[in-house]
Amino acid sequence: MNPASDSESLLEGVTLTRSGDVLRVSSSTPLRVLGCANVGDDLALTRNIVAMSVETEQQSVDPEQQLHDWAMQAGIHEPFVGLLTTAAAESYIQATEATAKWKLTALLIADLTTRCSAGKTKPGEGNTGGSIDIIILTDASLSMGAMVSAMITATEAKVRALVENRVTTSEGYVATGAPADSVIIGCLSKGERIRQAGPTTQLGYLVGKVVHEGLTRALQAQHVD
Repeated sequence: MNPASDSESLLEGVTLTRSGDVLRVSSSTPLRVLGCANVGDDLALTRNIVAMSVETEQQSVDPEQQLHDWAMQAGIHEPFVGLLTTAAAESYIQATEATAKWKLTALLIADLTTRCSAGKTKPGEGNTGGSIDIIILTDASLSMGAMVSAMITATEAKVRALVENRVTTSEGYVATGAPADSVIIGCLSKGERIRQAGPTTQLGYLVGKVVHEGLTRALQAQHVD
């Protein structure tokens, strides 16, 4: 668990701020983004990524309105990427790796009170809340294809952490995630363009490493089994 702090530098020009139940990633220059979120999942560029913690019973409230209301109060008057999570904001895990060329950091917010197994958990079952939300930020320059493959690699690493820690669903299936998981990739687009981020590439290796480390730490902190 990270201590409460006003602001922390993640990358050059990119800061993380925690304010109450909200994590906010702010960039001085636009980030190229790709991912699934409650707000802004169709954006190509943004300077703000927001993760807001809500109680499970609050999920019936319009998520877009909740996020837009907070953004207005926070002075965000431009398009942003925002997601709701049932995990506590202060429980976020941060994992970082770097090479001589670029830096990569992952923010992971996990609520494993409900788990599911892809292809086993049927629609309508196990959808009472819970999510593993992953925000990956890098100063590397990623093509659209590389961002997609980074999301795939992150998902593979998530599943590996769940399998290695023997996390199961309430029915006893191997858990592959939670009902409302999300992955968001943001990059600053500096340097030579990277066109692939699969598990055997340098960037993909680090994506897998930070996601696996972050989720393993979250599982240990929550004593999930």
